[in-house]
Amino acid sequence: MVKQAKPGFFSLGIRQKVGFVLVTVLLLSLGLSGWYSLRQQEERILEETKLRGSDLINFTAQSVVYGVVGYDYHSLQLLIDELVKSQDINYAKIINTKGNIMAKAGRLSTQSASWTFFEQDIVFDETVVGSLSIQLDNSRIVKKFAERRNDLILREIMLIILIAIGEYLALSYFIIRPICMTSNKLKSNIDEAGMLYADIPYNKNDELGHLFSHFQTMQARLNETTNQLKSKVELANREVQEKNNRLQIQSDELRIINDKLKQLTITDPLTELYNRRHFDIVLKKEMSFAQRKKNCVSLIIFDLDHFKAINDQYSHSVGDTVLGSVAKTLLESVRDSDVACRIGGEEFAVVCRDTNMHEVRITAENLRKKFEKLTIHSNQYNIKITASFGMMTYSSLSGPSISSDDIYHSADMAMYHSKQQGRNRVSHYSDITVDIKRPSANHS
Repeated sequence: MVKQAKPGFFSLGIRQKVGFVLVTVLLLSLGLSGWYSLRQQEERILEETKLRGSDLINFTAQSVVYGVVGYDYHSLQLLIDELVKSQDINYAKIINTKGNIMAKAGRLSTQSASWTFFEQDIVFDETVVGSLSIQLDNSRIVKKFAERRNDLILREIMLIILIAIGEYLALSYFIIRPICMTSNKLKSNIDEAGMLYADIPYNKNDELGHLFSHFQTMQARLNETTNQLKSKVELANREVQEKNNRLQIQSDELRIINDKLKQLTITDPLTELYNRRHFDIVLKKEMSFAQRKKNCVSLIIFDLDHFKAINDQYSHSVGDTVLGSVAKTLLESVRDSDVACRIGGEEFAVVCRDTNMHEVRITAENLRKKFEKLTIHSNQYNIKITASFGMMTYSSLSGPSISSDDIYHSADMAMYHSKQQGRNRVSHYSDITVDIKRPSANHS
């Protein structure tokens, strides 16, 4: 530990040293304050000069009003000439309302900030009859104050230099030097855990000596507390890590369950195709996509012919087998970009992205032929099926006023057109030329 230095009778502490430095800074501040006061006085005099110029132009404007009204060019010119003879007036000009120069004297200059320009309307009987322009020269006043300011700045610069040198030397020797020495020593005596294992090499009899002594005592207590906390932190970290691992496992399990639940909400459990709820969402989304991309999308709806007879003759379990085989064949036949759905008992739909009327006819016809050739084996029964297809195509030219319900109903009408034409057919909505009536459920 560092021994605390006892204060001597003639010791000079940091407080006195800093007080000395502050006195010198105060002297500098007073000098700057004097210079600032001089600037303010200069600004006030310039403001008074502007006020005098304003009064002068007002008085002159009143003096020349009758000359302007009477077009007395000679009198106006004599008055302006006498006005410009003044030492502080550089330029004067009188213009009537028609823009004619009635009198002008002096030379207008714009190359210096010491000139002040004034302009005043000439009013007779509340009517503007002309305008008066005067330029005042403030160079004498500006020059006088510039000389005084330069002298003051020179003196202040010399004083500032001396004070800066004194402050630098005082602060460097009395404060910065011992702090830097102590800081470097501390830096070399601190381990990776941030614990100080050596004494501070400063024992002067001043405030820094007392400060470092108290710091050394505090650091020793802090090292002891750090060692105690370190073991507790390590134990807490292990517990937190174990809890995090358990939470991660639970989170993964919950995510898997959520994914399964989400899949169940959009999937038909029997065929594993998408259900009617998801079909409605996909159709709206694809129509919006086609509208943005100036493209088209087609919808296929098909219904198994005489499916009720299959259930009645072979049982509902055989009917479920038929539906599963149809779904499997459907998934094997459509593109990856197409969305196959079961939207009713024996009714299916396929949303075909980027597919026009000609292409959707080919797709539907290929599906019809595959179902026609399909033989389903169940409970020693060989079952043949057919399906009736309806189609509708939406393009960006159809406009946003066409809804997904309109597309669905159009394809549905085309499907029932196929049934009325003898079933096992493919019909596009554009093929319908007569009104279609939806048949009863007993004639699927």
